[in-house]
Amino acid sequence: MDLSLSLRGDYVVRAALALARRWERDGYCKIREVTEEMALPSSYAPQILGLLAKAGLAEARAGRDGGYRLSRSPKDISMLDVVEAGEGQLTLGRCTLRGGPCRWHDVCAVHPFLFGANDDWMQSIRKRTLADVVASDRALESRARNRKKVGARGAQERTGGTP
Repeated sequence: MDLSLSLRGDYVVRAALALARRWERDGYCKIREVTEEMALPSSYAPQILGLLAKAGLAEARAGRDGGYRLSRSPKDISMLDVVEAGEGQLTLGRCTLRGGPCRWHDVCAVHPFLFGANDDWMQSIRKRTLADVVASDRALESRARNRKKVGARGAQERTGGTP
């Protein structure tokens, strides 16, 4: 079972993260800002943001002060909503033992285990919100900055330099 995101799904998650980070400030974010912050291809970004809008997770406003913003607080958007905006509905539909579509009236022996694992995974990402990811991202950035500062101080001490 491959639980990795497609490139489109990855881009949608990154774009949603950029919009969520902007939520606390003024909300609207230009496509150019999203592409720069999240290293998205500028030619593909309008489609990616359009997927978030189509899923009801973002809205667009035209004009000089326009752009995209989340349609509701990042606390109210589950990561399952974001992932499904890029990937489509996450379901297992292929029978492992028989190939072809799964049929509830004629399930294989592997069916309950795989579908149970899939349900557990979906429940896990349904519980996580976009706000959780923003908080985690900020904590990781803070730790990286602190490591950089400590490393720079250590180098200065070894060389006798001043800060």
